[in-house]
Amino acid sequence: MSEDVYERLRQKINRWPLKAPKSKDMIKILSIAYTPEEAELVSSAFNAPYVEAKTIEQVAKETRNDAAYVKTVFERLADKGLLFEFTSSKDNMTYYTMLPYVPGIFEIHMNDGVMTDEKREFARLHEKHYSHWGYELGSSNYPLSRVIPVEEKLDTRTEILPFERVSKLIEDARSIAVNPCACRLAANKCDKPLEVCFTFDRFADFMVKHRNGRHVTKEEALEILKKAEDAGLVHTMVNHQEKPTLICNCCTDCCLVLRGISELHNPRTLAKSNFMPKIDEEACRLCETCIKWCPFHALYHHYPHTEDLSDDRIMILEERCIGCGICSHKCPHNAITLVRVREEIPEKTMRDAMIRSESEKIH
Repeated sequence: MSEDVYERLRQKINRWPLKAPKSKDMIKILSIAYTPEEAELVSSAFNAPYVEAKTIEQVAKETRNDAAYVKTVFERLADKGLLFEFTSSKDNMTYYTMLPYVPGIFEIHMNDGVMTDEKREFARLHEKHYSHWGYELGSSNYPLSRVIPVEEKLDTRTEILPFERVSKLIEDARSIAVNPCACRLAANKCDKPLEVCFTFDRFADFMVKHRNGRHVTKEEALEILKKAEDAGLVHTMVNHQEKPTLICNCCTDCCLVLRGISELHNPRTLAKSNFMPKIDEEACRLCETCIKWCPFHALYHHYPHTEDLSDDRIMILEERCIGCGICSHKCPHNAITLVRVREEIPEKTMRDAMIRSESEKIH
């Protein structure tokens, strides 16, 4: 009977944006996160992630449950990172909405930083199937994630649009919170900084209230971003223009999105930035620092063939480069600048991005 409850929940979660496979391990993941009663109420109250927002009273009426019972269960689910809660500025009412598995349940359930035995098993099963999640995230010709380049080395001789400036995204936020990286907690494969995942506005308020998030000022956020850049982490967000709900700082060892490229070699995993590195050969000292720090091994030392050493240089494998700018940030000789090579304009809103990504899925 309980498996039927979790299967109904899986079917609702499966609708978008990331498909949840029909498998025993997926059912096990859901059974670790939700009690049967919680799974029953959520699957009865909602039809799909993100598309419906309901009050306690609406859910109580529609599911024929006592409002006090619904409130108790929904507050507990919000505290576990399994439902999203927000207060509408239009009517000052509190609403709840269903979360997908990714981006949603996995990240928010994991990134309060508290690793219980149940969460370790959740993480083990998630990691066991990381290739499924990686291929699903890269299953559309419109990638759901995109790279935000390191801003300090952008070529200012060309126009830099607001959605390409991480400082502008920070500046426009009403509220910012930081949490540990769910991917790094789950995979546990590197020693990169943990507390580097940002949420904004409603999501930031939710993370502070329910998931041990920490509010930070805009100045503190920029300091954390600099710390992430120094550690070689790549800034990513949902592939849209408007101010983000989240900014992740990703590594190729643990993070679901970047592993889709580094391990699964799936070019649809994320949208590259509109920039690529350009190396000033006169300033370059061939120290190979950029090669060491490139997350995708997109740089190499071309050793000379000629007597005058004129072809002794660092070269770029353009097909591997995502335009993150880590190489330019780490160059000790200021020999690398990010120059515009594309004019890709993402969808305006997150909802638009998700709809387009769903419409352009190849599987």
